Amino acid sequence: MPDPKLFDPSTLDLDQLRALLAPWLAGTVGPGVSAVVRGAVQDLVDATPDADLSQALRAMATLGRNHEVYLADPFARRLARAYIGPLLLPGCSAQGIEHLARALGRGPTLLLGNHRSYVDTQLTDLLLSRQDPALADRLVTVAGSKVYSDPFRRIAALGLHTIKTAQSSSVASQGAAMSVRQVARIAGQTMRQAHALMQQGHAVLLYPEGRRSRDGQLGPFLRGVARYARLPGTQVLPLALDGSQRVFPIDQTLLRPAVVTLRLGEPFAAQGMDRDALLARARDEISAMLAM
Repeated sequence: MPDPKLFDPSTLDLDQLRALLAPWLAGTVGPGVSAVVRGAVQDLVDATPDADLSQALRAMATLGRNHEVYLADPFARRLARAYIGPLLLPGCSAQGIEHLARALGRGPTLLLGNHRSYVDTQLTDLLLSRQDPALADRLVTVAGSKVYSDPFRRIAALGLHTIKTAQSSSVASQGAAMSVRQVARIAGQTMRQAHALMQQGHAVLLYPEGRRSRDGQLGPFLRGVARYARLPGTQVLPLALDGSQRVFPIDQTLLRPAVVTLRLGEPFAAQGMDRDALLARARDEISAMLAM
């Protein structure tokens, strides 16, 4: 079995990828589910044409090099859902998906969600896709540099629409820290990219805490997040995800099955709200949904 810390799919030829991808991903989950993950991934790989695998390898090799928009690779998206699927126990649910559809029907849509685990976005994508795959495919997540920092994270990110942004020294890992001027320039660029995608009918997801919660509690929101809601007509949608911290606890190296619940709140119009009021309302609604 490949060493999960050393294995890099983007360096493989197609025969190696077909032989090694499933055992590698099976090695990143707990023993109780590894055989199921391995079987699901291998079945997908065996059914995928060479051209699709080659396209995914090329995309993975360059993913995250620049601060820009990265659209999901089709094979990687199917792979992420096949890999994450066995980790969702019976009882998982997604509630309020109709609110997302309604918000998108009204105009630009910004989702603000809590952040407890590295797999929050993958779990959100899978739970949405089980009810409405087309709606899940309209989700774009703003992501920091750490999301693209190693092969395991990159192959997960490759299955999602993401915008790579910079993080300030207050929330970035040591290797990702940048100067205030650099962060401001890239943050402005990211916001413009997010606004363009929202105008095209995508829903942009932000984690306003800026980092994963260390204790499971909802942390303070970064004030700059409110700038993403400045686009005229923006609908803000609170998102609460519970259970992801049990799938991939902050102090563990293996993913494990758990019950995960996704709740989407009622959208509200950002227009006319000041920064603090907007963030306070979103935070209060997320907190209330987490307490359900």
